[in-house]
Amino acid sequence: MSRVINRLPPLPPPRTWYTHFPSKYLPASPDRNMIRKSIGRKLLANPKMCDDFVKSLNLREGEVVIDAYSGVGSLTRSLLTGGNYLEESKSWTPALVEEVLTEDKDQDEVKKSISKSKVKKQKYPLWLEDLPPSLSTTTNAATSPTSSAEVEKKEPIKPKLVVSSEGSLELLVRSFNYPPKPSNPLSTIGREISQDPYTRPVPVITTPLHPNLLLSHSTAYVWPTLPKLLENPLVQASLPVHNPELPPGDIEAYKRKWEDPEPPITIVCQMPDSSIGEQLASQWVGSAVGDPGQKRTWIWEWGRIRLALLCGKSLYDRILAPPGSVIHCKLSILAQALFDIVPLPPYHHVLNVDKQSRFSHDRPFKSLSEVPPSTVPPNGIPANPPSSIDTFIRPEHGQRTLTYPLDFYPPVTAAQRLIGKPLERPDLLGLMLIPKLHSPILSSQKDTWDYCMRRLFVRDTLTLTKAIPNLSFGAETLLAHIEDQSTDRYRGVPVDGRRVIRDLRVEEWLRIVDVFDNWAFKPDNLILDSGSPDETSREVGQD
Repeated sequence: MSRVINRLPPLPPPRTWYTHFPSKYLPASPDRNMIRKSIGRKLLANPKMCDDFVKSLNLREGEVVIDAYSGVGSLTRSLLTGGNYLEESKSWTPALVEEVLTEDKDQDEVKKSISKSKVKKQKYPLWLEDLPPSLSTTTNAATSPTSSAEVEKKEPIKPKLVVSSEGSLELLVRSFNYPPKPSNPLSTIGREISQDPYTRPVPVITTPLHPNLLLSHSTAYVWPTLPKLLENPLVQASLPVHNPELPPGDIEAYKRKWEDPEPPITIVCQMPDSSIGEQLASQWVGSAVGDPGQKRTWIWEWGRIRLALLCGKSLYDRILAPPGSVIHCKLSILAQALFDIVPLPPYHHVLNVDKQSRFSHDRPFKSLSEVPPSTVPPNGIPANPPSSIDTFIRPEHGQRTLTYPLDFYPPVTAAQRLIGKPLERPDLLGLMLIPKLHSPILSSQKDTWDYCMRRLFVRDTLTLTKAIPNLSFGAETLLAHIEDQSTDRYRGVPVDGRRVIRDLRVEEWLRIVDVFDNWAFKPDNLILDSGSPDETSREVGQD
């Protein structure tokens, strides 16, 4: 058999996706009765942009990638090739893949398939007729000699394993040619399993289409899904053993302390462009809070895992918003305090965007405060050592990726007269988040941070002097301690009462939170939302 470079069949042109992958399947969840639909989903459809995004990830040797909300597999295909999907897809032929699939069948099954093929021969993949003619070439395409320039070209680093997690079973069936229900091993229908989607096992299976690909009918919307994927024996086999003293197969052997080097694990997610995506991002960012030496929860038990997100304009703007900008909010402060962040393609950053993220060009802004921030060195904020974020290429100011409606699925318009018109701004924008080793947010003050920021951001254009009564009755008495420049009793930097809430920096928020947390008359209940205090059982968007 000729060598198969890319065993996954190329996807059809995005303009035909409505035929093969109807958008009605995108919001589907593994359990329609227990898990709400993931509305507002968007997928990156342009293979060139998928390759650019993957190349920007700086994949490391032995990388394990969890591709959450993988959709039709466009990004999955780029991940498997290390960002070289466009080039490697040229060597794909139906005959080679059929030969690979036939190898895994018993002789009786082969005879049955041969007899059936005489009656009706099924083409593979189903969208074969929609593929460009250049891809459906002879088998010589995979073994054709390469030019010297191609030989000298640096080979991309490919992940050791990619786990494609998708909540819509129909999309997995159509995208990766798996058998339909009920014979599909990914389906949980008819099995005796727990009725609670948060405690039931997460199915993970191999595929003959690619040796480094695993499929999972699951959704990252359910809080335990990502840890269960990392705990799966098929995934563990590709993870580096961090503690060899433990018995083989012990889950703890693969986990790391927060202070240990970053593990070669990346969570890639095409976030839903809706309230579901906002909730996911807020929970994921907030879950990284912890103290030095403290045992972490969720995916952070495996160490400082990288988060590579493709998110909508609003979520992108809120995470990157600097102090003083209109969109600056609680999520901006938490993300920038806990993570090193760098934009990834597609690029299109807008300075001082409006709260609906409708503007597509920069708007100058100036501080609303009458006084600048304090120049006193911050107290209680340890310096962070260099991290892998320093190896990423940061986009130049004003660098933008030209995009069109069909670069995303579903497109914003299907009108023929508009699909050739460039978008004012991409529907999805990339971000890389790498957890910082040291953070100013203590685990014991997590609820205090949340309480103070919510209370003060209600009127973010007020000065601290006018806004501080929103914290609690009598909170204005705290202002003297917040402004005091002669004490090292509190963490952060002194904050002048004339500073406007929207302009406050992380170290200024630290002083406000620390003073309020040590106040004798601080309210007993700081939790503004109802929910379980157990961090491991906190779910996103429960009704």
